[in-house]
Amino acid sequence: MSATDPLQTYLEEARELLAELEESLLELEADPQAGQIIARAFRALHTIKGSGGMFGFTEIVRFTHDLETAFDRVRSGELPLTPPLLSLTLQAKDHLQALLRADPGGGELAADSDRLLAELAGILQAEAPSASSVAPPAASSAASSAASAVTGSAPVASASPETAAYVAASWEILWIRYRPEPNTFLTGCDPLALMQELAELGQHAFVYHDGGASLSEDYDPEQPYGYWDVVLNTDRGQDAVRDVFVFVDDGHCVRMEKVGDHRTREGDLELLAGIARDNAANPGHIPQAMRSFLQEKLAMRQPAKAAAVAAPPQSTSIRVDSDRLDRLVNMVGEMVIIQSRLSQAVNQTLDRAFLAQIAEDLERLTDEMRDNALGLRMLPIGTVYGNLRRLVRDVGISLGKDVDFQAEGGDTELDKTVIDRLKDPLIHILRNSMDHGIESREERELAGKPPQGTVRLWAGHAGGEVVIRVSDDGRGLDPEKIKRKAQAKGLLAPDAEPDRREILHLIFEPGFSTADKVSDLSGRGVGMDVVKRSIDALRGTVEVESELGHGVTLTLRLPLTLAIIDGFCVGIGTGTYIVPLTALRGFQERSVDASTKTVDVVERMGKMLPCVSLRRLFNIKEPMPEYERVVVAEVDGSEIGLAVDRVVGRQQAVIKSLDEMYKHVTFVSGTTINGDGSISLILDIPRLLDLAVSRAEAVQ
Repeated sequence: MSATDPLQTYLEEARELLAELEESLLELEADPQAGQIIARAFRALHTIKGSGGMFGFTEIVRFTHDLETAFDRVRSGELPLTPPLLSLTLQAKDHLQALLRADPGGGELAADSDRLLAELAGILQAEAPSASSVAPPAASSAASSAASAVTGSAPVASASPETAAYVAASWEILWIRYRPEPNTFLTGCDPLALMQELAELGQHAFVYHDGGASLSEDYDPEQPYGYWDVVLNTDRGQDAVRDVFVFVDDGHCVRMEKVGDHRTREGDLELLAGIARDNAANPGHIPQAMRSFLQEKLAMRQPAKAAAVAAPPQSTSIRVDSDRLDRLVNMVGEMVIIQSRLSQAVNQTLDRAFLAQIAEDLERLTDEMRDNALGLRMLPIGTVYGNLRRLVRDVGISLGKDVDFQAEGGDTELDKTVIDRLKDPLIHILRNSMDHGIESREERELAGKPPQGTVRLWAGHAGGEVVIRVSDDGRGLDPEKIKRKAQAKGLLAPDAEPDRREILHLIFEPGFSTADKVSDLSGRGVGMDVVKRSIDALRGTVEVESELGHGVTLTLRLPLTLAIIDGFCVGIGTGTYIVPLTALRGFQERSVDASTKTVDVVERMGKMLPCVSLRRLFNIKEPMPEYERVVVAEVDGSEIGLAVDRVVGRQQAVIKSLDEMYKHVTFVSGTTINGDGSISLILDIPRLLDLAVSRAEAVQ
């Protein structure tokens, strides 16, 4: 499905509206009286419902209707916005996300819709002072319903959520034909009023048949000529329907039959009404035709959920600033002009100065196009803040902890791919902060801290990277406890004396956990290991700082994009490699001979640094130079040397992924194509160092 498909556009906009709804609900927890935020939540529900109806998402329309009605009452001051209502609406938001992924009719998710609607009805009834205090439907609504019936249209409406219909267990689908008696008007009966009473019993669809009446000489305006077919979905029982017609039915003017015994979608009611319209002259055929239709619908919906799960992933799109698109179009125009100049030069002249000028213009334009094209994929990191705020809120409730989540720097831009892959690490970090870091209210009071804990997330740019800090004011990490547990698990030698930084970084080791017991959220030693591996895969770094009793701060450093990197091209033998510029700290030389080891040391500014000979590590047999260039890089805060034959120079590398068969080559993060058509490998420096250490240990 293309990104410009109207249905795909609706799905993306609906997801954005659901994110906005969630953010509004979380803000309303802190300030339930905020009228503007309530209005924003109502508008989100209203738009999701209205647009969903346009694209056939009948279950979304049905489900959202009651929520929209409830928030309309909150907006008008008729209903208080209580914590149960907020919590239920958050659950409803999650359910709406599931409905967007399912078939438009809802499929097996309809049962979840009914459960949530029943809970909503219970909350609304608990808030209502009494049945008599509930305001009756507005006159305009009644007039609209009646007018629709007269004109022959088939509107669909839902009963008021305050009625008991939403909490009863048994639902029926009824077909009702009402043909008024000739003397109906003379007895003071109003058929339109009867239709309105019927509409209040549940969801419904009307079809009005004019009976072939025309303004002829024998037309009597004091007699009714038309009749109605009504499809009613109700749990009020058939006796409630009979009560509507108790004063007008003489046994001939009203016919009622049950055609189904479940709650149906509004769109299905319209289709059932269409069956009544098409078979108006043959009423005996209508009930059976409706039953057959419902059986087919139910049969279609059974495999719908499995089919939705097996469906291939849909392409996604992002919103782009029009100014960026305008600049890109202008650059394409300039590119066409340069290409024309280049063709002319090739055909007419070999003037090197002229060619050099074209090459310079092309390089300038290429750099601008690169920056602009990357900017098209940039999104503010704040797009994930709503999900993280919801996570902190839900985890806080489950743990019984009061936590204030503060998110700053939401306008910091990152490549969409980086943002998508950053969500899981941030979730793991926040869960650990909530479970291990933030103390219970009682512990905090004993420690002299405010009862409410704080988790802070900050994002910003630093050089060519994005820096993200997640901190809490919890109990912090105990280095001695970490050291003992690491020794007990064999991660640290009994006589080892690591420094504080090395001890704290042990929390990223697979299987390591500081928890005394396993909880539903953490304690199995996989969370922080996942964080480290995920950040490494993004070519980023993670640092941890902590002060016992005062909390933990995790600092993530990430590249702006995964598409293009700045690096230095280095050569070993006839091969070339790219060292990412973010890891580069300097260069120097060293003399080499046959005795040089794979892992050795070099002196730099009065300090000895470990140095890895890439020639020996990669087992390259080509002739060795007399001197090697040492590329000084930083890994996890420490400097190391990488010995190569030569340094070619700075290069912008367009990253191409490795084929599946090379996935085991972990120290290479990708490849790039050079100007002469050759291929260079892009080195993953941290994993390259791990490989060198493991080889050195295997030799000893």
